[in-house]
Amino acid sequence: MKPSARLLFSILILIGMISCQEQAPKNGIALVEKSIEYHDPKGEWASLNATFHIIDSLPNGRESRNYSFYVDNLNSKMTYSIQNLEYEVRQDSVIVKKGDVENERALRMRNYYTYLWGLPMKLKDPGTRIDEEIKTETLDGKEYLVARVAYPEDTWYFYFDPENYRMHAYKFYKDEPNQVGEIIYLNDEVTFSSMKIPANRSWYRTEKPEFLGTDKLQEIR
Repeated sequence: MKPSARLLFSILILIGMISCQEQAPKNGIALVEKSIEYHDPKGEWASLNATFHIIDSLPNGRESRNYSFYVDNLNSKMTYSIQNLEYEVRQDSVIVKKGDVENERALRMRNYYTYLWGLPMKLKDPGTRIDEEIKTETLDGKEYLVARVAYPEDTWYFYFDPENYRMHAYKFYKDEPNQVGEIIYLNDEVTFSSMKIPANRSWYRTEKPEFLGTDKLQEIR
């Protein structure tokens, strides 16, 4: 290789390194935004109108269940349906269509489903406090970028692939000093329009090796 060619090659390598450094997220908010670009590149979650069909897999021989929930995010509406129970939550009003459920539980479940299935997009909700510092942590032999989010009642950690910023896991602590909480591993994806929604969510306790169950997304329509 001639000296001029070596110089050109070195310059190209340097430009590539600088470009990568400029693109890498420099704080927790930027990391979350990178992940949202991966999972929801066209910003469709905010106006999503669709039904999620799910089957869960439970430990200790417990019977699996099929259920669905419909979301109309523009109108803050969710309908939940499982055998012998169906209810609708619109804003903070609850309409029970079949079975029986307390209003408080229905509202809590609305928040639960729209939050978990709307991640990482829900991390842009007003009032969400994302730590400035990006940490690294190894799960199952692979290193991830980690964003910490503190809520009044619990603390969450979100694990992102450093190459494409896909969300691979999250965990939360109800009692962080004693490591009491749960970790959820994400596998596979369901594509709906331009969105990439994690399909399988396997839940484990953090304070002891206990499997809690897996939610398997069958389809979105």
